[in-house]
Amino acid sequence: MKIAIFTDTYTPQVNGVVTYLEDSVNVLSKKNQIVIFAPGEGHYRAEKRSPNVTVHWIPSVPFPLYEGYRMSSVNYHRISRLLRKENPDIVHAHAPVILGLEGIIAAKHAHLPIVITYHTHFPDYVFSIMKGKLPSIFGRISAYTVKKMIKHVFKMADIVTAPTQELVAELSSYGLDNVVLMPNGIDFSKFDRKEKAGAISFRKRHNLMKRTVLLYAGRVSFEKKVDTLLEAFSIVEDKFPSSFLVIVGSGPHLHTLKTMAHDLRLKNVAFTGFVDQKILGDAYRSADIFVSASDTETFGLTFIEAMHQGVPAIGVNRLGAKDVIDDGVCGLLAEPGAAASLAIAIERLLGSKSMRTQMGRMAKRKAARFTIDKVARKTVLIYGQAIAKHRRKEKVRRKVARSI
Repeated sequence: MKIAIFTDTYTPQVNGVVTYLEDSVNVLSKKNQIVIFAPGEGHYRAEKRSPNVTVHWIPSVPFPLYEGYRMSSVNYHRISRLLRKENPDIVHAHAPVILGLEGIIAAKHAHLPIVITYHTHFPDYVFSIMKGKLPSIFGRISAYTVKKMIKHVFKMADIVTAPTQELVAELSSYGLDNVVLMPNGIDFSKFDRKEKAGAISFRKRHNLMKRTVLLYAGRVSFEKKVDTLLEAFSIVEDKFPSSFLVIVGSGPHLHTLKTMAHDLRLKNVAFTGFVDQKILGDAYRSADIFVSASDTETFGLTFIEAMHQGVPAIGVNRLGAKDVIDDGVCGLLAEPGAAASLAIAIERLLGSKSMRTQMGRMAKRKAARFTIDKVARKTVLIYGQAIAKHRRKEKVRRKVARSI
């Protein structure tokens, strides 16, 4: 099978969508040809990454409102020509914006089967892009408009996939009748090392020996609500003086959050900045609790990565965290945007090592459901369903065309 993938975010960017795409392509390309259309720098160019993987880099510019992201140039005719030349069996658009939308329209005009995956909760990100400065009335208007656009674009797909049941229900409430559940997957092998030296080294490097470590890992940006996490830790720190919060990751909000930690007079907080996958695996293994206050996660890969290492997770009762964390079983859920509620959940786990141990065992068991191999197999099945559905629609279309 030849699969054309359109994405508005790709390497060297670092985020959950890119991580999932890289892991997925590595598995799917073993038995299929993959053609990726992604935003790049400079002119149009094609790169042969492996015998079965080609990347078409589309010219793009930095997105001024969101550091680290790029906007592809609009050249529908060229995208359409490239797609027709590649002649894939199916087109898969991930979190489509500019480039993804061009790919969907080109595929529609070429009468190709289409799958769209909903990675980003776009109604939330309208507010996040403006860093919370958008007046609430305009935020509601923008969210309403975005929902209408999602319905219009996603109706072009034969199948739409969403990573959680809550998002399947939400997209269905927009009037879409083609939405199915497909969780994201992870290649856990890149985080696994048998030796304990890496985790011990990470603890020594950040003065974490004999500490109970709370870990956040991910993009350090407005929508991740790391400020809420810092507020919660300010409530907890004096009650549990051996606790220590480590923020792993980089992003546009990093300097602001360091200033906030200083203003809150937090003593036991460290910001590591960006770390590579090897060090990230060590960070997960060194943690006693994983915690994130983000309420915009459509899935939350970092929760699963931590849980795979046997670390109980704390998140909020919304979207991805709500689906991934079984409250009271493999972690705890707090109320979205409520530092006091998050602090209560943190205190429960800090106060009971036996609870952390038990939930950690269940967390590892839950994470095993999301291996990239399992998800890749389901992806191929969905491609088959989309192709069959498309053929039925094409048969009807051609019949109607002949009758006119």
